[in-house]
Formats: sequence, C-alpha cells, structure tokens
Amino acid sequence: MRTNFALFTLLALTAVACGGDSTGSSPATATDLCAGSGAAVIVDVKEYAFTPAAVTGTVGQSVCWANTGRMTHSVVPSGNLSGGTLPPGQTLVRTLFASTNYGISCGFHSTMTGTIVVNP
Repeated sequence: MRTNFALFTLLALTAVACGGDSTGSSPATATDLCAGSGAAVIVDVKEYAFTPAAVTGTVGQSVCWANTGRMTHSVVPSGNLSGGTLPPGQTLVRTLFASTNYGISCGFHSTMTGTIVVNP
C-alpha cells in the first residue's frame, strides 16, 4: 500500500512538472509583435540571428525588428539610422529616410549581422 501511494505521488508530480503551458497559446511571432506598427518590413530577432538577414525597403517605409527569442539583443545600424536595445518580446521600429544600404549588427552578439537595402 505504501509503495502504491509513493508511486502515485511520483506520477502526479511528474505530470505537473511536464504539463507545460495549460493555456494552449503559442509564442508570439514577429508578425504578431509588429502588428499595428505600420511597418512594411519585419525582421525576426531570435537566438543568434536576424531573419531574414537581408531585407529591402523603400524610402518612407518602416522596419520592425521583433525579438521572439529569450535573450536581449540590440539593433546597431551603420549610418544615420538609429538603433536600440531589444529585450525579449519587444519591438524596435525605424523609418527609412535615405536611399542607401545599412549594415545591421547586434551589440551583444557579434555574429549577428544583416543588411537593409533602401530603394528610392
């Protein structure tokens, strides 16, 4: 009897620990996070990558970087485009004002790089 109780307790605790998210919701996507931003270009920032790494926009459009990962990143553009820190679940939106190419990197993870080509 004592063994059955111990086994029952162990199974119950295992079920609770392995239960996961009981709400059934899935993690937010970059599109979800950028909804309402008006951005024409969306970049997912997750783990150690900007996805897509190379994007194209036009002058006057906005780019939205959405951090769907678990680490804080930063968006560090070359040139006159301002960047910023990007905690998990947050977005950074910038409007493209000049027809040029920008290099993008993460100030925390040097292997994270990308480009933005801005057409007139």
